[in-house]
Amino acid sequence: MKIKFSKLSAVALAALIAACCFACTPSADEIRVYMPDGAPAIALSKFMHEGYADTVFTVVPNGEILRARVASGDADLAIMPINAAAALYNNGVKIKMLSVNTHGNLYIISKNADSADMEIADFVGSRLAVIGQADVPGLTFRMLFDKAEVPYETSKNAVDGKVAVTYAADGPAAIALLGTGAVDYALLAEPAVSNAVKKLGGRVVCDVQAMWKDAFGGSFPQACLVAKDTVSYEYINKFVAALSAADGWAENNPTEAVNAVKTHMETGSESSLAQLTAAMIKGCNIKTVEAYESKTACTEYFTALSALKKDDGAPVLSKVPDDGFYYDHIEWTT
Repeated sequence: MKIKFSKLSAVALAALIAACCFACTPSADEIRVYMPDGAPAIALSKFMHEGYADTVFTVVPNGEILRARVASGDADLAIMPINAAAALYNNGVKIKMLSVNTHGNLYIISKNADSADMEIADFVGSRLAVIGQADVPGLTFRMLFDKAEVPYETSKNAVDGKVAVTYAADGPAAIALLGTGAVDYALLAEPAVSNAVKKLGGRVVCDVQAMWKDAFGGSFPQACLVAKDTVSYEYINKFVAALSAADGWAENNPTEAVNAVKTHMETGSESSLAQLTAAMIKGCNIKTVEAYESKTACTEYFTALSALKKDDGAPVLSKVPDDGFYYDHIEWTT
């Protein structure tokens, strides 16, 4: 049977499409949650797959976009790099850290499948691509190599007695450098690590989390959930409890998780995630640990970070955030 549309029905159809598009736009009373592509988005994939009342989720392709959304107040909640959250708080942005959600998912890989396991000193004389120059991957790399007193400098060419570092914009860019032979190794985050190893036929030569434990003890916080001070504590308490209960969902539902992330990407951008497996998600080290339980690990990381210097000699983190950075549902109400 053929269906014919009159001019009137076409107008009505256009109006219906417009109404649907408008419905996809967050309303004034909806909570807007942002997160970067990758492991932070996987942490919220259950909510994106099933939906969460009065909440709109948006995945953005990089951390710079996310910082701007949080700083402007456009984001009510966000999962973001722990150093970025601390810096925004120190600069007067009214946010609270609710939980740490990823606890280190960094690895150094080689294109050579026959490569041996490596120590920090073994990278001297080689070329290393590093993601996240201004965020946890790049900063953690610097703290570890400084602690080991292994020198490095930014260079596309190998440097005698030093590690030649090329900072890559993201995982795909670092993988491309490794694939073309422009670098010898690449520091990446899961799940990009497993995808790169599979694509290039290489292997992991260094576990950055193990490096950190040897150098500083314990683990380090990588990405955290923050909320601005206009979000009600009733909503926050329910959301964090639900997020804790969702731990493990993505690992058990990898296909649904990657599809949820891809369908919630910001308009005009695409997810870097390929096919996920349970093992890849496990390597992302996702677990919701609430602020009061995370404070010690965060303080230790911030202390080390505040000792790290920028090119101009200023500290990377101006100061260790005070207790007001950490969410306390008893004190923080609207």
